[in-house]
Amino acid sequence: MKAGYIQLLSSAGLSGAALLIPNMLRDELGANTMEIGIITASFNLALFLSSYIFGRASDVHGRKLYLQGGLALTAIALFLLIFANSKETIAVVRVMIGLCAGIYPSALLTYVYEAEGKIGKFTAYGSLGFGIGTFIAGMLTIYYEIFLASGLMLLAAYFISTRLMFVGEKVHQVPLFPAAMIRHNYPVYLSIMFRHTGANMIWVVYPLFLADLGATPLFIGFVYGINAVGQYVFMRFIDRFKTYHLVLAGFFFSIITFPSYTLATRPEEIIPMQVSIAAAWSCLYIGSIKYLMERNDEKGTSSGLLQSFLSISAIIGALVGGVTVFALGYHGSMYIATGLAIIGFVVFIIGNSFMSKKEKGVIAPKGV
Repeated sequence: MKAGYIQLLSSAGLSGAALLIPNMLRDELGANTMEIGIITASFNLALFLSSYIFGRASDVHGRKLYLQGGLALTAIALFLLIFANSKETIAVVRVMIGLCAGIYPSALLTYVYEAEGKIGKFTAYGSLGFGIGTFIAGMLTIYYEIFLASGLMLLAAYFISTRLMFVGEKVHQVPLFPAAMIRHNYPVYLSIMFRHTGANMIWVVYPLFLADLGATPLFIGFVYGINAVGQYVFMRFIDRFKTYHLVLAGFFFSIITFPSYTLATRPEEIIPMQVSIAAAWSCLYIGSIKYLMERNDEKGTSSGLLQSFLSISAIIGALVGGVTVFALGYHGSMYIATGLAIIGFVVFIIGNSFMSKKEKGVIAPKGV
């Protein structure tokens, strides 16, 4: 339960701090969508590097240091947002947050999996935290108050982490660049990268899309909250399903949801899509994590690599999405996202089939 509270508070703090930054950059500091995309991509580049480095480090050295240190440093970085008053300073602090926020998730996830064996209910706390954080941000609306509240939530998560018991941890020798692990898990890594690139083309300016439909900051927080609460509900009950079916369901719901956003003409019409996208991410993320945990002993590294691939997707999606919206509008990015989700769906089916045959010996290894 302590780990669940850490997941909830850390997710709430990070999501709350990030929610209205695109609006702040555009409305208060005069940034255009391309600049917003670059700043978002910079955050995700930092998260990409940090997730891989410290995911591997938690396998090699153990979980405790990286879990507790990462939470403490993330809290400090969030407090620094209070003093950011220009596009440049926001960009620098967001990079710092990305570096810090990538330190602890793999350590926490592996701790839970090794202690309990199931991650669906634990991950659901993260989704609930996402909803709480975005709702608080939409309710407060004053930027420095949002950043203060976010930092306090990460600080509380740190103090809870000091009460966890780390007993009998397993450490592993992991190469600096685990090429074999990437090849072993590429059906998930590559397919989710395509899908999530498309998703981030939408999410990078999603608060602006909602605002242009007429949504208030409070309603924007409410919309994000629906997604998060939906994920919380779905994730608590889908651990029982087979990994393969979960991943396929995640792609299916993504493919039908992304283009449906183009049909909305008023803010309230977004609500059904938020429930659908909640089902999509719940199935896809839990399915992907289970795929990695079931197939790898180096759980910190394999899950850290997943976060790194998600971050690569966020970098590409933020950059391409900012330019696409600038050139083609919101709907253009949504249609491209649909196409990328279809590609990811095909990649997973073909890749998983190939790896299954290879593992069963149907396809002989090279040199045989």
